[in-house]
Amino acid sequence: MAILFAIRFTVAYRPGVKRRALFLARCLAALLILSLGACVAHSSARTLIYVANSEAHSISVLQWDETTSKARNLQTLELGGAVMPMAVASNQRWLYAALRSQPYQLVTLAINPHNGNLRMHSSLPLVDSMANIALDQQNRFLLAASYASNKITVQLLDAQGVPQQEMQVLFTGAHPHQITATADNQFVYVSLLGEDRLGLYNINNRAAGTPKTNTTKNNSEKNSTANYLQAAKLPAINLAAGSGPRHFVFSPQQQFLYLLNELNGSLQVLARDQTSGVLTLLETHRLLADETKPWAADIHLTPDGKFLYATERSSSRIFGFSVHPSSGKLTVCGNWATERQPRAFAISPDGKFLVAAGQLSASVSIYRIDPHTGVLSLTDQQPVGAGPAWVEIVVLPDAVESKQ
Repeated sequence: MAILFAIRFTVAYRPGVKRRALFLARCLAALLILSLGACVAHSSARTLIYVANSEAHSISVLQWDETTSKARNLQTLELGGAVMPMAVASNQRWLYAALRSQPYQLVTLAINPHNGNLRMHSSLPLVDSMANIALDQQNRFLLAASYASNKITVQLLDAQGVPQQEMQVLFTGAHPHQITATADNQFVYVSLLGEDRLGLYNINNRAAGTPKTNTTKNNSEKNSTANYLQAAKLPAINLAAGSGPRHFVFSPQQQFLYLLNELNGSLQVLARDQTSGVLTLLETHRLLADETKPWAADIHLTPDGKFLYATERSSSRIFGFSVHPSSGKLTVCGNWATERQPRAFAISPDGKFLVAAGQLSASVSIYRIDPHTGVLSLTDQQPVGAGPAWVEIVVLPDAVESKQ
């Protein structure tokens, strides 16, 4: 503004230079605005990749660059225990992680909204080693499944999303591996690897405050208004003996459930009755065509529901399928060699890339997902800690960065 004033003052006393002065004023003003914008700030969304390194007892924080298709390491946070399952709060303020070595703990990590780095906020004891943790859809409770002790738990969250000590404990069948609530927050499904079935629980949305602790093995609950989960009378589905149901994912509209069986290496498409929660088998795919003993691991669907991926640890491969939009049935779109023993992977919220972690390779591979074919293209590989076993991807809102 001072430059404009000076030029206008000169013009007033020297009319002969009026045209050139006004042109010069506009140029200088434009340069001034551009330079101030470049020096002060610019806005950009940040995509963060969080990798739980179970053997290294740490979490690696990587930042993904959309323009270069590369990632860079931002932080390694030591946690002092075998960190494995993780979950992200819906407001992206917290990253929750369970430690599977003694003492078993649930740690709450604050996510820095500007750079995505993590900071220890709090920790609480867990009843046992947890194979999976997840949030209900109303962000009031944190759900957990203990493979070793055949239990699931419901832990109260406070208004800020921080877990509290009070919890409900339910005994399940053998070896619960995943626990997940439906989008309408009416049901919770639990994969029971040791009993070849998917357990079904009704959510008591009238439950308020603290859920009571239950230590009875028949899941009987006298005070239903105080207990968040109640076992349904029948399982969601019984599966073939030796299947070993491990991980599952719902279609975007929740009418289908895709189940990965660890022990027989099969991927199944199940139709879901959204009123009763009961599942019906539609089709089964085998990941391995040869006689290799299968060891299936993880399964995820792109957010638009177009492509489904699963990892298998014996072959160290990722298997991809396209999803029929109405029937939900699958068509193979390829399979790709990946990290050694790929226990976990994640798909970005925009569905553009996939990050796979290899427990035996101490690194992650990052792939572009072709939006038309679902084919994966390797774009980067980054070292992380020993034993990477869980991946979460978070896109933070536009952040203001200083350029000075």
